[in-house]
Amino acid sequence: MPIEEKSVKTIARKAAAVALSISMTGCSFFGQRLQTITVSSDPIGADVYINGERVGRSPVSHEVPRGPDLLVEVRAEGYEVGYRKANRSLSTLGIADLIGGWLLLLPFLGLLAPAAWEHQPNAFGIALDPAPARESAPQPPPADPSPASEKPGGAG
Repeated sequence: MPIEEKSVKTIARKAAAVALSISMTGCSFFGQRLQTITVSSDPIGADVYINGERVGRSPVSHEVPRGPDLLVEVRAEGYEVGYRKANRSLSTLGIADLIGGWLLLLPFLGLLAPAAWEHQPNAFGIALDPAPARESAPQPPPADPSPASEKPGGAG
């Protein structure tokens, strides 16, 4: 076998090994890193916050990074603040990485990618309760308009 033919075969084997390694690292590395969260409320038009950042007025759809849990807040004047939490759970791609990992080990690496996770739920309907009516502060009794000299028993 000539030297050139050996080096071509060696390069081809190495390239095939690299390609196979990359393709087996996990489906989640090739998935979407963002997820759309939809929030509606009653009353409509309330301010919506996700993890403390205002994202618009309801109803609203907003893209968020997959991964950490989310805190959704809905605020409207005259209403109590509504809170909901979106927990992170394994996505379909993450499940594929998990199954592939049992067979080949390398796909377990896909669980490190954001696409392996998704927020559940991804749509919220939040009904706000009216804020309790504020009681007005007690009013002090009215001041006596008559001077002290006109009071009975006063000096005079």
